Parts: sequence; structure tokens; C-alpha cells
Amino acid sequence: MAFLALAKPVSADDSLVSQQERVTEELAAAAAGVSQLDLQIAGLDRSIEDTGRRVQRERQQLRLIARAMYAQPESALMALLGGNSLADALTRLSDLTAAGDRATLTKGALDQDLRSLQAQRVTLGVDRQKADRQRQQLDVQFRTLQSLIAAASAQTGAAPRPLSPSAAAPPTSPPTPPPPTGASSIQQIILDAFAPLGAAAQSWALRVAKCESGFNPLAVNRTSGASGLFQFMPSTWANTPQGKAGRSVFDAVANAQAAAWYYKATGQTGSPWSCR
Repeated sequence: MAFLALAKPVSADDSLVSQQERVTEELAAAAAGVSQLDLQIAGLDRSIEDTGRRVQRERQQLRLIARAMYAQPESALMALLGGNSLADALTRLSDLTAAGDRATLTKGALDQDLRSLQAQRVTLGVDRQKADRQRQQLDVQFRTLQSLIAAASAQTGAAPRPLSPSAAAPPTSPPTPPPPTGASSIQQIILDAFAPLGAAAQSWALRVAKCESGFNPLAVNRTSGASGLFQFMPSTWANTPQGKAGRSVFDAVANAQAAAWYYKATGQTGSPWSCR
């Protein structure tokens, strides 16, 4: 089982605006990657359709040759009798046999091409799902930063710097509501997630989240890759119910709920976490 790593939230060292600019660039690159994969998949679909039609034509040709040579043996006899000479008749029969062999080889090659194209299509489909999940996670991270910047601007009285991911995110993507911001809101999210496990679990969760990320839902350990409130390793996050559902590790609610699930699943000891 992959374990959670002790992580110092390095993202807190950067300004929120610079983080937002970086995430915007990554979001644009992720969206472009999804679009490129869509184009490749569409091209493969056309190739699969064209190859399938060619396979059908070769099958039809094989059926015609087989009918001439086996289902209608008199056709072969007519080929022999129709020649001007024995050599000519044998040549006609040899040509018919050779045509059948060529059609069989062609169909075999086309069948192999079709299988290869279909395997590539499956691989690209998986890559496309991964790329789209990454884009969705970046979108959640962008919106979280947007809310944090707005909250910080409200405290200082400065106007928030406008940045929009609209050019990077497809217009058909459902909007992701920004998670609550501020330490008190994050603490309430943690308390709600751990409420079914009791007051002791809630106290433990608040203590660990503060130690692991400083209540920063965007905290990332650039060495280990541990991320979010409870600093989930990517492999661990992928095996949580929230990770399997495609939720972002930077979603404070999803991260807290996953931590509660993992805490319960590992015996409510907190042993997978370095912080206690």
C-alpha cells in the first residue's frame, strides 16, 4: 500500500497570483492536449472504418473465388475446357488458385492492420481520459486560487487581478463550484468529513491537516508529489473513492472525505501519516 508522505507545503512560498498564472498555463496546455488526442482518435476512427470496408471487400472476393473453385467445381472444369490448349487451361486454373492465395494474404494483412488500429484506439481512449482528469483537476485548482485571491483582495481592499481559464477549458465543461476558503472554512470541511468517526477523529484530523499542509488545499510537495490538505501521494489518491470518481486532490471537500475514508480503512490509527 502506498503511504502518505510528510510534506512541507511549498506552494505557500509563492504568491497566489503567480500560482494562478502557472495553473492557467498548465490548464491551457492540458486542454490543448485533450483536443490533440480527440483529433488523433477521430483519425483512427476513420482509418478503422476504411480498413473495415476493405476487409469486407476482400471477404467478398474470397467467397467468389471459393464458390468458383469448390462450391461450383464445374467452373474449374470449364476453365480447363475453355483453354485453347492444355497449357492455356492449366494457366487459367493456376491464375484462379493464385488469385485465391493473394486474396487470403491480403485479408490476413488487413485483419492484422484492423486489430492494430483498434488497439491504438483503446490506448488513446485511456490517454484521453487521463488528460481530461488532469484538466479537470487543474480547473478546480484554478478556481480555488481565484477564490483565495478574491478573499485576500477583499481583506486588503485591492482589486483582484483578472485571469480566466476560458480559453483553456472547453466551453462544454460543467463549471466546478469554488471550494470554501479561509482557515475556518477549511477546518469546518474537515470536521464535517470526520464527524461520523467521532470527536477524537475530528481532533486528530485537524491536527494532522495543520501539520501536513497548514490547512492549504493547494499544498504540493514538489519532491514526493504529495498534494492537498492531507498530502495524498498520487498512487494513494488514485485508490480512494474520491480519486476513482475523478475528483481533484486539490478539492478540499474531496481531500478531507478521502482522508476520513483512508483513516477508517487503516484502523483509525493514523499510521499512514507522518504527522500525528
